[in-house]
Amino acid sequence: MGEMVADVASGVNVRVDDSSFRCETDAMPKVPTLREELTAAWLADRLSVLGECRISSLKFEEMTGHNPDLSQLFRVRIDYTTRTPEQPDSVIVKIPPVDDEIRIREAKLGPYVAELGSYRLLEPYWGTSVARMYSALEDPDESTVCFVFEDLGSFPAGQKYARVDPEVARATLDFMASYHARFWGDDSLVMRSWLRPADWANLFNQDPLEAAVGWQVIRKDDLFEKEGGLVIAGEYLGSKLEILAVAMRSRPNTLTHNDFHQGNILLRETERGQMPVIIDWQLPAYAGGTNDLAKFLMTAVPFDTLAEHEQGLVTHYADALQANGVSGYSVDECWRDYRRAQVMVFGNYSINSTERTADGSLIHSSGDSTLAVIRALTLADPVELAGFLP
Repeated sequence: MGEMVADVASGVNVRVDDSSFRCETDAMPKVPTLREELTAAWLADRLSVLGECRISSLKFEEMTGHNPDLSQLFRVRIDYTTRTPEQPDSVIVKIPPVDDEIRIREAKLGPYVAELGSYRLLEPYWGTSVARMYSALEDPDESTVCFVFEDLGSFPAGQKYARVDPEVARATLDFMASYHARFWGDDSLVMRSWLRPADWANLFNQDPLEAAVGWQVIRKDDLFEKEGGLVIAGEYLGSKLEILAVAMRSRPNTLTHNDFHQGNILLRETERGQMPVIIDWQLPAYAGGTNDLAKFLMTAVPFDTLAEHEQGLVTHYADALQANGVSGYSVDECWRDYRRAQVMVFGNYSINSTERTADGSLIHSSGDSTLAVIRALTLADPVELAGFLP
């Protein structure tokens, strides 16, 4: 039946369903969807979990990740009249879209409750490799949630993504292996209604035949060098991805972020230097950990760094799993599963980077991550990759 727990900001007891981490109460207030609803009084109430505070004024900055079709993201700078040392000078507030139709449509896909569920599972990492969540407020009728997170700061002018050097890459893999190991083979996670299954996670439930169409467009584009394992992976896209999905079921499952691309990595300044912080846990899945590994190495690690350190980074991840208590999963198995996951990542990006123009022709319209994925596969040995594909 669940247990009675306190809402993280209000202290009100609510009933939580243990199987899905969904609040089951009509007493909770609905989440704000307008910036004007983010008042000083509202935010003071959200931050009261850290102690009594009163806020005199707020200054809002619409952030780069602000996407009205999925969520609204604001940096909020705070002026207090009463505060404790624990209260932050600024926070990140994430609220659902304003448009009712869009909000309900997106909510049915589960990103809001999935992010809330993920943050609850990952509470031991708050303030380190996961942003601290000061407050979360859920509307169980709409399946929407708003969040108040710590502000990790912004990138220097002209810098779009976190700069992932070999040291940051290894630190990211240490965190990845830590949370993967924590939930390694934990089949109780299948009871979480907000957590996607492994097969869905491979292509986000998209048609694998569309991946083959995407490859044909990429192959004709002179922008890309068709070398290394890229051609092997490209020619495999299509119905064969269904066969690959079956083979990938042999991997142990764990909690995966499932969208571990370069845009979801921030950096925290610490006494030990810059440490990675992973954001946007809206697409989590109970799937093979090499999904996260492949997307991170392919999109976030610069090509020159990947070319020099790829084998070592995969080995570092596998060793970190073992150091965190995972047994029975060798470096060789991890390498095979990483290569297979790379093909699935490529299939997913091939689908999403292809669009049809007004005259009906197909064009390749890719972002930074897609270009990085394509280039990363040129590093793969074609004979080795072909041997890993069923």
